[in-house]
Amino acid sequence: MRGVDRKTGLFQVVIACLVLLVSGLAAAASPEAAIRDLGSKMELYQGSWNKPEPPPDDETGWVSVANPAFSTSDIDKPIWLRANLEDLDLSRQHWLILHPYAQRVNVYVDGKPTTPEPLHFFAPMDERPVPHHFLVSPIPTFSEGESQNHRLHLRLEPFFPVNTFFRLADDQGLVKELTLHTALGFSLMAVIVIMAIYNLFLYFSTRDTVYLWYVAASCASLAYSAMLTNISAYVIADWGMPPKYGFLAGSSALLLQFLLFQRLLETKTAFPKVHLAVNAVLAIGAVLLIASPWISQDQLVGGMLVLGHPTYILVLGVASARALNGYHPARYFLLGWVPFVASLFMTTFEYMGLTEPTSWVSYYLPVGLSWEMALFSLALASRIKILRDDRNALQARQIEVSEKARKALERSNQIKDEFLNAVSHELRTPLHTIQGQLDLMREAPLNSEQDQAFRTLESANLRMTRQVGGILDFVDAQSDNLVGSPQVFEPRSLADLLSYELAEAARAKPLSLSVGVAANVPQKVFMDGLMLEKTLFQLIDNAVKFTPAKGQVVVWCEKEQGQPALTISITDTGPGIPAEKRDKVFQAFEQGETGLTRRYAGMGLGLPLANSLALALGGAIRVISSTENGTTMELRVPFGEIHLSPPDTNEPFPNDRDTHSPRVLVVEDDGSNRMILRKQLKAMGVTSEGVQNGLEALNSAMKEPWALIIMDCQMPVMDGIEATRRIRQEAIRNLGTPIIALTANASASYRKQCLDAGMNEYCTKPLSMEKLEMLVHSYTEHRTKRQYEPGQA
Repeated sequence: MRGVDRKTGLFQVVIACLVLLVSGLAAAASPEAAIRDLGSKMELYQGSWNKPEPPPDDETGWVSVANPAFSTSDIDKPIWLRANLEDLDLSRQHWLILHPYAQRVNVYVDGKPTTPEPLHFFAPMDERPVPHHFLVSPIPTFSEGESQNHRLHLRLEPFFPVNTFFRLADDQGLVKELTLHTALGFSLMAVIVIMAIYNLFLYFSTRDTVYLWYVAASCASLAYSAMLTNISAYVIADWGMPPKYGFLAGSSALLLQFLLFQRLLETKTAFPKVHLAVNAVLAIGAVLLIASPWISQDQLVGGMLVLGHPTYILVLGVASARALNGYHPARYFLLGWVPFVASLFMTTFEYMGLTEPTSWVSYYLPVGLSWEMALFSLALASRIKILRDDRNALQARQIEVSEKARKALERSNQIKDEFLNAVSHELRTPLHTIQGQLDLMREAPLNSEQDQAFRTLESANLRMTRQVGGILDFVDAQSDNLVGSPQVFEPRSLADLLSYELAEAARAKPLSLSVGVAANVPQKVFMDGLMLEKTLFQLIDNAVKFTPAKGQVVVWCEKEQGQPALTISITDTGPGIPAEKRDKVFQAFEQGETGLTRRYAGMGLGLPLANSLALALGGAIRVISSTENGTTMELRVPFGEIHLSPPDTNEPFPNDRDTHSPRVLVVEDDGSNRMILRKQLKAMGVTSEGVQNGLEALNSAMKEPWALIIMDCQMPVMDGIEATRRIRQEAIRNLGTPIIALTANASASYRKQCLDAGMNEYCTKPLSMEKLEMLVHSYTEHRTKRQYEPGQA
C-alpha cells in the first residue's frame, strides 16, 4: 500500500471516531434523557445483619450517608444501604447504575431481588442485565394503580475498599449512558490502534525492533483499556475473554513499557545500574505472569503494584535527568509518562478511598495509556531523527575521510606513476644505448672469445630489458591499466625471435628448446603482437627455469579449428606443480617452493604477469596437466583476421625525397642515444638528421618534409607528445609523415597519449636494430601501402 493510501485510511478512522464521540456527547446532553442521583438519599445500616433478605424498616441503626457517593471502609461484613424511591413513575422501566469495582452487589426493591444472581464486576458480559462496564440492575415496573413510594436496598460485599455512586436512569438515560461511554472508549482505543499501525509500518521500513516492542505494548495497553471501558461489552464479551485476562494484559503492558523505557532512553549505556535494576523487575514480572494460572488475581495485582510503583518513580527520575541533559526523546517520554503515572496513582487512591470518588475513575488509565502511546511514538520519532542525524553526520565524516583517502590515493598513484616513469626512463635509456652498441658490434669481426663475450652481454642486456619491462607491466596489471594495441603481426617471426632470445638460457643448462608453428596458423594476424611476445616469454622462461639439465621444453602454436584463435602449448619436463599449489602459481610472489633454500631464482612474477597479459589480450592460461614428469600449460588468445591489399606502386613521393635513401628526423635529447640511432640508420643506408627537443623538431618539420620522424617523448623545452600534436596541426609539409614514438616510458596510459596525439607507432627503449630496420622499411619504403581490415577476435 502506498503511503498516501495508508494516511488516508488513518484519517478516516480518526474522523469516524470523532463523529462517534460527538454523537455520544450530543446524546449525553439531550434534555429528554433522565438520570437521577440517589446518593443524597442513601442510608447506611450500622448494625449487624447477616440474613440474605434486607433488614426490616423498623430496625434501628440506619444513618444517612452524607456524601453523594459511597466509600466502603469495613470489609469484614456485608454492607447494607437503602433509599426511598419517591415520586418515581415505575410504570416505565428504570435502571440502577453502580460503579463498584471488584465487589458483589445484591439489589432489592420492596424486599425482592431484581436479578437472580448478585451483580459482580467479574461476571461475564452476557450474564449481565445490560452490557455495560458499570454494574446495571433493572428496577421492576409496577402498574399505575400501585403505590409510587418504593424501598430500595443494596447489599455490598467488597473485597477491598472501593467507591461507588448510585444513579437511577430510565431507558433514555441508559441509552445516553451507553452511547457516551462507548464513544469515549472507541475514541481512546482509536488513538492506540492508529499509533500501533503507524509504528508497525515503520518497523517494516527500518527493521528496528524497538517498533515491535512498541506495537506489543500498544496491543497489551489496548486489551487492558478495553477491559476498563465499555469496549469490553462489545469486544471482550464476544471473544469470551474473562476480565482476568485484561489484568494480565495490563501487567504485560507494564513490563513492555519498561522495555520501551530502556530502548528509548538508552539506559544500557547512559545508566547501566538502572538498566540492570529494570531488568530485575522485568524478570520478576515475567515470573508473576507465568505463574498467573496458579495464583489469585489479588496476588497478581498486588505483586505488579509492588513492582510497578517504585519502578515508575525510578523511571521518572532517569527520564528527567536525560531530559535536563538535552536528550529530546526523554522530553517526549516524560510528557507521556507523567500523565500515565498520574492516572495510575489517581486510580489507586480512589480505589483505596483516599480521594473523592468520581464516575470517571475507569477512564483514568485508558486516557493515560492513549496519551502515553501517542507521546512514546513521538519519542521514537525523535530518537530515529537523532539516529538519522548521527548516521548522516557519520556518513558525512566517512565521505570526508573517503574523499581525503581518495585524493591521497590519487596523489599516491600519481607519485607512483611519476616514479615509475622516471625509473623506466632512467633504466631504459642506458639500456637502449647498450642495445644500440651491441647491434653495431654485431657486424664487426670478432674472434671466438670476443664473440662469446658479445653473446653473454647481449643475453644479459636482453634479460635486464625483459625484467624491467615485466615489472612495469606487472604494476600496470595491478592497476588494471594493461590495454592491448592490435596491429598486423606475424606469428612465425615471433617464434623465431623467442627461439633466439631464449637460446642462450637453454644452452646454459643445457636443455632442448624447440618452438614450432603449425601450417594452419595464418601468416599475418591482427592482434597485439608485443603483448603476446611478453606473455610467451614469461611462460617459456618459466618452463626453462624449472626444467632440469638435459630436459626438454616444447612450444607448439596452432590455430584453433573453426575459431579465430591461437592455441599455444608449453610443455616441459620439470618437477610439475603440486595440485594444492596450482591456483597459487598465478598469484604474485608465489612459487612452488618458498624460503631461503628455494632452488629456483626469480621473484615469482612470471606466471602472474603472463596471466594478466593473457587476460588483457582477451585470452586465458590453464594448466592442462602436471605430474612429477612435467607440466603442460596452454595459452589461448583470439586474433582478428586481416586482408592485405596490393601495394600501390603509383603513390608519388615528395619531389625532394631520395627513394633509395629516405630522410629520417631523429628527435632525442640524450646525445648517446641520438648518436646510436643515427649510426644504426646509416648502417641501413638511411640519411638522418638529429635534433634534441620537440621545439627543434617542430621547426624542422615546418621547413622541410621528412620520410619518417623518430620522436622521443620526455624531452626539455617541448616534449614529444606536444611536438607531435603541433606538427599534425601546423607543419603543412609533414601532416601525413609517419611519426614513431621511441620512449623509455612503457605505461599503457602513456602509450595511449602518444597515439592520441597523432603518432603512428609506439616503441619502448631499448629498440633492437632489427626492429628499427623493420619500422623504417615499413614506414618509408611502403609508407601507407600496407592496409588491413581487422576481423573479429
